[in-house]
Amino acid sequence: MKRIAVAVAAAWAALGVLPVSAGADGDLERGLTQFQAGQFAAAIAPLAAAHAADPADLDTSLLLGIAYYRCDDAARARPLLIAAAGSPDPETRDSARIFLGLLADTAGQAGEALAYYDSVARGSSSLATSGRALLDRGRGEWFAAALVIRPELDSNVAVLPATAAPAGGGTGDRDLFVLADLHVRPFTGLGLVLDEALAYRKQAELTAFDMASSVSGLTWSHRGASYRGALGYHVDLSMLGGLRYQLGQTVDAGARRAITDVLGIAASYQLAVRTLYPDAYAGYTGTTQLGTARLSWLGAAWELELGAVVSREATDDPTLSALAAGGQLAARLRLGRVDLRMFARATDRRYDAAAQGRRDLQVRAEASLYVDLTSHLGAVLGGTLLDDRSNVMDDSYVKWTGYLGVVVATAP
Repeated sequence: MKRIAVAVAAAWAALGVLPVSAGADGDLERGLTQFQAGQFAAAIAPLAAAHAADPADLDTSLLLGIAYYRCDDAARARPLLIAAAGSPDPETRDSARIFLGLLADTAGQAGEALAYYDSVARGSSSLATSGRALLDRGRGEWFAAALVIRPELDSNVAVLPATAAPAGGGTGDRDLFVLADLHVRPFTGLGLVLDEALAYRKQAELTAFDMASSVSGLTWSHRGASYRGALGYHVDLSMLGGLRYQLGQTVDAGARRAITDVLGIAASYQLAVRTLYPDAYAGYTGTTQLGTARLSWLGAAWELELGAVVSREATDDPTLSALAAGGQLAARLRLGRVDLRMFARATDRRYDAAAQGRRDLQVRAEASLYVDLTSHLGAVLGGTLLDDRSNVMDDSYVKWTGYLGVVVATAP
């Protein structure tokens, strides 16, 4: 994308025929000379003087905005480019939109960037080809793969992902977790992704809990300047200790509506239908419905979501069916090569009458730190916590895991 930015800037530098107001003649000429030489920092002062003399000159606004962009000053570049994007001239307008899209990409606002690129790609200016190239790149490559190798320490191996309570006592163990992940985008310009994930967790001592799983499915997503949406379907198969453990199907739907540049509202719904085969876990067979409503903030290098969550678990064993309600918090911070992610959810779980008044307070939390070592190699450090406090003494449990591993991927 940087090559396209340079090409657009060079094209404007080569013009040298911008309309010049009488008072700003010398300043604009000096700014253009520095701009054409690629001396963007030196071009800022004369271009700023020319812009101050004639703020209505959108061509000067564009050049000054590009100069600020090339000097990594997004705060000053953005308002100038927004103004230039309102120009009646297609070349000026689409040039500004290209750079606004690049700014959005840098800030991690992929939906906004795609909307700018799409508007250029559909336009009549000479930049339509550049817009299409950026649009295709922004929608992602057609193929992506990753391999995660992660040694772990698990405090309570008997608490499994598909169960809300342990089948047996809590025992800790070390394990090695390996995940291979593949994503394929078969159609250019269509936000449809086919994915497959294979995972294996090998316990050091408690080999009866060795788990292998496969999750296959597809997801359709849309990212625009104001709206984001996704719809997915997945099938998961897993084995425990070499024997069939679970067959599940999951449907996910989610959407986000931007209110301002940063703030938005979001909602999601998930339906999971699963069958568990071992006798010790068969009572958990059934459906789980989970819905969330959230406030969502998206900044240049950070994300924050805060909202409410409600879930209904209907199981074959009526003493395990429950209605849960509570809140959740998700946050992400990206600083250069470092990516920090955190998630926490607390729910009040009220079990059906068959459980004779059982009520739990459950807290789930996860934190992970990713560091890009090279363009295809990274490291990850993190941990999870599941703490369930029940008014039925024997049903309380705690599970935490800690891990440190490497990530090998086709892209950073």
